[in-house]
Amino acid sequence: MNKVLFVVFKKADLTHEQCLGEWNGDRHISLVRKISGLKKWVLNSVTSMPSETAPDGIAELWFDNAQDLEQAMNSIEMAAAVEDAKRYLDMEKTYALVVKEKTVIW
Repeated sequence: MNKVLFVVFKKADLTHEQCLGEWNGDRHISLVRKISGLKKWVLNSVTSMPSETAPDGIAELWFDNAQDLEQAMNSIEMAAAVEDAKRYLDMEKTYALVVKEKTVIW
């Protein structure tokens, strides 16, 4: 599996709870579900903020292979999901990382 992580930060004028409400809301979920090749999607919401600079959450998007991931990242559906996220995320701070997962303990 190939995975991209989105490290997300809320807009300054929203509370952590408001941001997570939008991120976990039907509107955003319906857009992300349309992304072709997406096999698994996990939203990791921060439950206690260790500092004001900490992210509000980390999303994991899983794909079968690097080609599917690349196509998804450049798709109209991803662009629509990103556009929606601009309503509640600080896009200057939010970023994506393509990662290779190594399971150490299962």
